[in-house]
Amino acid sequence: MSKKNTLIKNASILMIASIISRIIGLIYRRPLGAVLGSVGLGYYGYASNLYSILLLISSYSIPMAVSKIVSERLALKQYKNAHKVFKGALLYAVLVGGVTALVAFFGGGILLPANQQNAVPALQVLAPTIFLSAILGVFRGYFQAHHTMTPTSISQIAEQIVNAVVSVLAAWILIKNLAPAGGTDAAVYGAMGGTLGTGAGVLTGLLFMLFVFVLNRPVFGRQTARDRHRREESYGEVFQIIFFMVTPIIFTTFINNASNYLDSYIYSSVQGMHGIAADSISAAYGEFSNYYLPIINIPLAMASASASA
Repeated sequence: MSKKNTLIKNASILMIASIISRIIGLIYRRPLGAVLGSVGLGYYGYASNLYSILLLISSYSIPMAVSKIVSERLALKQYKNAHKVFKGALLYAVLVGGVTALVAFFGGGILLPANQQNAVPALQVLAPTIFLSAILGVFRGYFQAHHTMTPTSISQIAEQIVNAVVSVLAAWILIKNLAPAGGTDAAVYGAMGGTLGTGAGVLTGLLFMLFVFVLNRPVFGRQTARDRHRREESYGEVFQIIFFMVTPIIFTTFINNASNYLDSYIYSSVQGMHGIAADSISAAYGEFSNYYLPIINIPLAMASASASA
């Protein structure tokens, strides 16, 4: 298959997977909203917005960077260096993902609006997901470098299915058992349950990619054994390459996507200055973030999938 046909095929696979994932995401929003209520959706939305920004910083650019760096070495049949990039990227993901997860867990009270502190527990539930997502990004990028998009696509769909099911069930179970009387506690626990589904989905995607990696490990081992290149890159060189490739992507992506977080922060602050009750602010933002934003993000996801190929 020609390089052009391969590119088209890979882009198509990723785009189809992205569309399916987004459709699943849209479908489960309605039952999730019914369980959480408008205020709970608001807490969920505030936590998810900040989570998205931290996720951009920690792992958004990792699959693209790993795919490009590894594919360059595979093209030159430098299989040892390609595998070293993979291991170096894993270490990079552990460090950056770990630090960002700690920021999410301990810094939510500072980063979230002062009148939306009830969203902090939901953000803390999301913190481990940031760490797992960074590692998952490395595996996805590694397989994309080998021009196989099927594992990434299946993991994306599986991630979204588990996310949808666990989000609704966990929110319902937590509300029923910990806040049966309803009120603010129900909204807080419901938002925590909703974000728990995000973590379960990412964990599912990571376990699937690990399974596929183990299945293909003998193939990677044979490639490495055939490598006759004498010069092996150091981890210092690998980190430097990853850093200088990831940083510009993070910067530009952050600038383009920080608007949702800033909008939510400014909206809450201005509404609070005008004497609007915190729960009313949360309820209005919950409707906006749960039903409007997911729809307008579909074309952005499709474009991103094409670029990743």
